[in-house]
Amino acid sequence: MNFRIKPIQATFTLSAVMLAGVLNAQNIQEGIKYLGNDQFNKAKEVFEGLVSKSPSEENYFYLGYFYLKNETPNIELAVQNFNKGLALNPKSELNRIGLACVKLFRGEKSAANADFDAIAKDSKYRNAEVIYRIAEAYILFKNKPESIDADKSIDYSEKLLNLVKNKDKAEYYIVLGNAYYEKLDPGKAMTNYTRALEIADNKAEVYALIGNLWSRTKQNNQLALENFTNAVTADSNYSITYKYWVDYDLRTQKYNDATTHLQKYMELTGNNDANTQFNLARIAFNAKDFDKSLNIINQYWDKISDPLKYKVRALVLVEKSDFSNAYDDMNSYLKAINNSKMEGSDYGILGKIQTSLAAKAVGEEKTKLEKEAVFNLNKAIAEGDRYFDYQDLLLKINPNANSSSSENNPKIVALKKAVTTNPNDTKSWYDLALEQYNAKDYAGSIASWDKLIELIPTWETSYGGKAMALYAYDREDKSGLAAQTYQKYIDMVSPKNTYSETEKAYLAIAYSFFAYKNFHEGDNVKAQDYVNKILAIDPKNEEALNLEKQLK
Repeated sequence: MNFRIKPIQATFTLSAVMLAGVLNAQNIQEGIKYLGNDQFNKAKEVFEGLVSKSPSEENYFYLGYFYLKNETPNIELAVQNFNKGLALNPKSELNRIGLACVKLFRGEKSAANADFDAIAKDSKYRNAEVIYRIAEAYILFKNKPESIDADKSIDYSEKLLNLVKNKDKAEYYIVLGNAYYEKLDPGKAMTNYTRALEIADNKAEVYALIGNLWSRTKQNNQLALENFTNAVTADSNYSITYKYWVDYDLRTQKYNDATTHLQKYMELTGNNDANTQFNLARIAFNAKDFDKSLNIINQYWDKISDPLKYKVRALVLVEKSDFSNAYDDMNSYLKAINNSKMEGSDYGILGKIQTSLAAKAVGEEKTKLEKEAVFNLNKAIAEGDRYFDYQDLLLKINPNANSSSSENNPKIVALKKAVTTNPNDTKSWYDLALEQYNAKDYAGSIASWDKLIELIPTWETSYGGKAMALYAYDREDKSGLAAQTYQKYIDMVSPKNTYSETEKAYLAIAYSFFAYKNFHEGDNVKAQDYVNKILAIDPKNEEALNLEKQLK
């Protein structure tokens, strides 16, 4: 009897081990599913629970993997868990992959490449899980483009598909499709997504990827919507569908739909953190629900880490005509980004606020605000920003800078039509800038010269023409832009040995500007120097000769 008991006991013990392994694998798959669905809190609970119950090398890897793939990666905790896994087994391929991923994240690409190659070689390229994780690693960190290497991901993905006999795992084709997506090869991405769709258990994931592909790279809105709808039909609780759908809604300016889809994503994932709420506030702003946007931003203000919160709230306050507080927020935003990363819209928003504040200001404060507004509005125009009607704002500062006849001038109307039809028609832009200047539409002329500068940045005439328009717009040159642009023209043309007649004319005008500027500022020496420069290229220039008499 004792002899027979032993094998039964052994069989029972072995079955318990096998059962524990099966349950562990099931729990890992559950955690991976949560993680792939952006349900980060649930994923964390699963992986921490696995480590608590069974601190194995595999479980440590997946907990570290969670910290890597989390929306906000925690590199320190990821490294801790990978090292714990390696402490149990120094040859653990998965934990070595985890540490190599960390190197990719940190920008140590050469070291990461060497590690991945060594790990794959140690596995003799026969471990499908190892090859899969390496292929995934090269496209893991979407928010760090420098870590992406689509070619290497493709190479390892193809090795993976060559390795497995039964190519029945959709994730293998998905990672290859994602790599081609990152490589900006939508055709091959679609081929692999289509193969994945045929065998996928979770077809919602693949439909969502195809919808995103149609939306972002193939620009087919109808097919994007069809696939998003198919994804929801396949699994209405797959949150990533709504995440991609929000992106589509924003690019097609369907802001109310974006709000609905983001709220659904938040409901399914439980991601209700401050930064997600901030995204909701930004969408509400675009939907022109300014009260909702402001309420969300104020409610989560201290927890929002993105300095962009200052800029967004400033825009909301502008819409609510609270220009004073908007000004404070924009200045805080610029301070946070050190002013060095200013965009066209930043100049435009500042100019808009300063124009509105100047309307009620008096004395030196009014002059200061107008000067800064003119500079910022023109800078926004030069940067190609179109958020506000900057020409209209410039005219509010100086109503005399426009001629009502410009709007009905048949030549100007025809030229505007020409540049609308062909925005790269430099000849029409040049003619338009001159016609607007002659019609005293100086703000319009400045904008046209700026477009020419954008198209042909090395063409000196554009700077001379723009400087003249800037000076005509503001005879006191409060912003200093006329002086800056005249100097740019001088710097570009004066080093030449000989000048064309056009260059002589513009140089004489530029030198005259600085001659009179210095004369009025009481610096007769500098004024005479500029007079000399004018007479050197145009000895009979009456304006220069008259000024010279006043200087003596």
